[in-house]
Amino acid sequence: MFLTALTLAFPVSAQEVELPTTLVTAPRSEEAVTTTSAKLTVVSGEELAATGERSLPRAISRATGVWVQETNLGGGAPIVRGLVGNKILILVDGVRLNDSTTRFGPNQSLNSIDPATVERVEVLRGSASVLYGSDAIGGVISIWTRRVHPTGDGEAPLLYGGAVEGSWTSAADALQGSLTGTLRGEKDGVIAVGSFHDFGDLTAGGGDEIPFTGYHGNSFFAAWEHDLGRGRDLSLSTRIHRDFDVPRTDKLIVGFGQTTPKNELYDYSLQDRMGTVLAYTDESGGFWDRFQARISVRSYREEREKRKTGSDTLAFEVDEVNTGGLGADWRKAVGEDHLLLVGFDVDHDDVDSSRVDTDLTTGEATERSGSFAPGARYTSSGVFVQDEVLTFDPWFLTLGVRYSAFFFEFDDFDSGERVSDEFDALTASAEVAREVAEGITAVGTLSQGFRAPNLEDLANNDEFAGGEELANPDLDPEESVTAELALEIDRSPWQASVAAFYSDMDGFIGRRLLDEGDPDEAGDETWLRDNVGTMQIWGMEGSVRRKLPGPDSPFGVEAAASLARGRQHDPTVDPETGQAPLDGVDARRIPPLFGHLALDWDAPEPDRRIGWARLSWLWADGQDRLHPSDVSDPRIDPEGTPGWNTWNLDFGGETGFGADWWIGFHNILDRRYRVHASGFDAPGFSVVLGMRAAF
Repeated sequence: MFLTALTLAFPVSAQEVELPTTLVTAPRSEEAVTTTSAKLTVVSGEELAATGERSLPRAISRATGVWVQETNLGGGAPIVRGLVGNKILILVDGVRLNDSTTRFGPNQSLNSIDPATVERVEVLRGSASVLYGSDAIGGVISIWTRRVHPTGDGEAPLLYGGAVEGSWTSAADALQGSLTGTLRGEKDGVIAVGSFHDFGDLTAGGGDEIPFTGYHGNSFFAAWEHDLGRGRDLSLSTRIHRDFDVPRTDKLIVGFGQTTPKNELYDYSLQDRMGTVLAYTDESGGFWDRFQARISVRSYREEREKRKTGSDTLAFEVDEVNTGGLGADWRKAVGEDHLLLVGFDVDHDDVDSSRVDTDLTTGEATERSGSFAPGARYTSSGVFVQDEVLTFDPWFLTLGVRYSAFFFEFDDFDSGERVSDEFDALTASAEVAREVAEGITAVGTLSQGFRAPNLEDLANNDEFAGGEELANPDLDPEESVTAELALEIDRSPWQASVAAFYSDMDGFIGRRLLDEGDPDEAGDETWLRDNVGTMQIWGMEGSVRRKLPGPDSPFGVEAAASLARGRQHDPTVDPETGQAPLDGVDARRIPPLFGHLALDWDAPEPDRRIGWARLSWLWADGQDRLHPSDVSDPRIDPEGTPGWNTWNLDFGGETGFGADWWIGFHNILDRRYRVHASGFDAPGFSVVLGMRAAF
């Protein structure tokens, strides 16, 4: 992989670069010469579909080893190297999915991407703030959607086609389906995908049905690509995803340490996410070898219906975010020793928020302030430079620097006065790689990361743990320094990688207790979002693959494991001692040691009815290293989350009439378990049936 990345990244001339016709990318996302599989995992849409999972977050967790926390069935927050929420950046076609309202804890953003539209997913582990700016402290999950490319042949007829796909999952009585249409001509290519999903209540191990889990929704995606000639291309894509009546499961069922649930009603009655991207790509071989400019328009509307247990007040809340963005990347080979990447990005959010409380006994409706302050605006911008240096062969360097600036404003909740401020950040990174032996590459990384406080920190008053959480417009950015040492082995039939990392974060944004309320009653506390101290996260990741018995065998085996540990040093009060421990506390929501072992088989003859099979063993150790907020979180057993393991069998092939089919048997032993920090128990034994027919 190292030599492949070197060849792609540093061509002899721009004209000799021929990207595969199915590959959609941007200069910023191309692998640097120092990138290895220890840092970057790429999985195709076909590989994701082969997992048989019902959602993109769960498919990514099966295919890449990323830990995914689910507060509800309609969620799915990736945790990379111990970090979650707005410390993990999600991109779609090179454009940020994160916005200024992205939650500081688990969120449902990744679940709003229809798996039927995904061409591939790239998981970049570790700080990537130099290229991608704020939120990329823990890593980047980059999603690339499907495209149909022009034929480039004026003699060829207009080509059209499509496919219909459907699947059923027994554990949630889930039906999912999509209809795809394509059109391909000399200069233009078009694809359109319409999908639906309908999930019933989930059945956990042992056969118990978990209430308040089912929901339904639909999505639409379309992309057009136009060949402008001479290596120039114009593309336009749009996506719409809507989920309806998604319950906040952890609020509606009895959690750990509770006798009654917090709420009698807590539904995301609507989650509506839309995005349109216009991109111009130029590989004509001018001054820059490759150039891409992107203009994007995005929006997200969330409607919530809430009623606390025992209350006669129904709250209807609406948050709406409208975003405009502009970005560009330039890539240029400078002489024989440098590959230069330069770029910038600008995003602006307008946020509107409202709330209406209705007294169910009288029917009287009262307008109240929404979660976000009135007139909330947020602008982020940045410019970056990266240089891949080949001067010192066999040593290869990647050096980068970025300057970012942020501005926000809103009307104060109480006084109505306009509040505004700005902050900036300068970050740098250095990566060095060397092939220490044939097929063995060592890589060392030292990188700075940052996360700018967003409107969810600065201008959001909301509930937390039943109490009240207050915004703080005086926050400072979170800053981190990460060191990593990785080793990649690519010696057929072996492929392996291992990485050790350590990250030190300063100015960590958490919650400071202002008022504990009634000491004998939980859920009436008042908290303030604040820079509460420092946090250190360290760990190791490793994976290995081998064909059995040799490189031409249809059988293969793979194994992977991830470990993260974290300590937080802040004024968090230990509920047992009444003071902050001198050695800190365990960081919040850190996953346990987890991994998988799998045996794969691919049919040596393509015309076989069964074309592939995969037997996998997924496992996780117990986790009893808990932050004080974990101990009081009803999603987490205060004694710690027990370890678990599941056996899964997936296989598929092609029918006699050309349709693809797949069957999965998941959690074959029907284990009852919970993924650490999730809001409900995981699915029990489940059968997955699917079919895709092209026309």
